[in-house]
Amino acid sequence: MPNHLKAVPHHKVELGGFWGERQEINRRETLPIQYRQLAETGRLDALNLTWKLGDPNPPHIFWESDVAKWIEAVGYALGNSPDPELEALADETIERIAKAQQPDGYLNVHFTVVEPEKRWTNVRDAHELYCAGHLMEAAVAYYEGTGKDKLLRVMQRYADY
Repeated sequence: MPNHLKAVPHHKVELGGFWGERQEINRRETLPIQYRQLAETGRLDALNLTWKLGDPNPPHIFWESDVAKWIEAVGYALGNSPDPELEALADETIERIAKAQQPDGYLNVHFTVVEPEKRWTNVRDAHELYCAGHLMEAAVAYYEGTGKDKLLRVMQRYADY
């Protein structure tokens, strides 16, 4: 980057007009709807690690990435416009993620409760690194948007693992 240019953090950019309206709609309407979808499809409850063999709706290998993408979007939204209700939902979700993390730092619900014997056996296709990457991006976005570092610390433990 040329010396006379300086990167601007996303939360320092204010959009007005058409894009500002879309940004507001996303925070006010879309993100709560997405949260409800995460809940209705079992992605949030899966983080409780209560699924047992024979139960319906086994946690899929990429569910954490769906949750992480939502947290990342919430982090960006909160960086531009505080929303206590949305922040509370994200904080609760982050708490669930923290509790789902294994003692060694590993974090993937599917390979924790559905197929623990297959952890890291198919790095190419099993989405473990994909999910980890999205969770790390979410942790950074949420920290930058809120200043809260709980998910950042969880993901540091995962990276250290």
